[in-house]
Amino acid sequence: MPVYSSFAGILEYPDASLARSVGDCVAALAQEAPESHAHLIEFQNEIADKSPGQLQEMYTNAFDLRPDCTPNLGYHLFGDDGRRGLFLAELKGRMAARGLPPGAELPDHLTLVLRYLDASEEEERLVMIEDCLLPAAGRIVEVFGRGENPYGHAMRALLSLIRQQHEASGAFAAEEESPAAPEPVSAFQILE
Repeated sequence: MPVYSSFAGILEYPDASLARSVGDCVAALAQEAPESHAHLIEFQNEIADKSPGQLQEMYTNAFDLRPDCTPNLGYHLFGDDGRRGLFLAELKGRMAARGLPPGAELPDHLTLVLRYLDASEEEERLVMIEDCLLPAAGRIVEVFGRGENPYGHAMRALLSLIRQQHEASGAFAAEEESPAAPEPVSAFQILE
């Protein structure tokens, strides 16, 4: 299972598949992303002895009762500005083009965006990470701070992974660029 979809399984409302998603993600990150792996191990350890009801309460406290930690990424990027509506419409169209089911959440929900990343071509994925996921996940992690909610560890693991991948792609792109290379164009013009 691709790593972003595993993270989606971790960061959606908890059900019986949470332990499997965490295990898949921990295994995938062990060699490739040690910092992200360490944060995810902390999350795994903190939830190990929790009942389904306790996990659901932690999730609700982390994301649903805190508007500043909403998993709706467009809110972190645009607030209540009308541009968020354009962003949602663009995401919905792109997800539909990739054959992703819309689900019950808005298209900018973190878990849907993570699944979209796994379904996207590399160039589009890198733009989405830079323009959307990095700033929004960074804000969520900042709000979590070093609080006691285990979902803070999961978000730090995700942020660490996307930062590492972003840095690696930037270094790779710098090696390939020629002096006359045009500026990259955002996949989501609304973000510019």
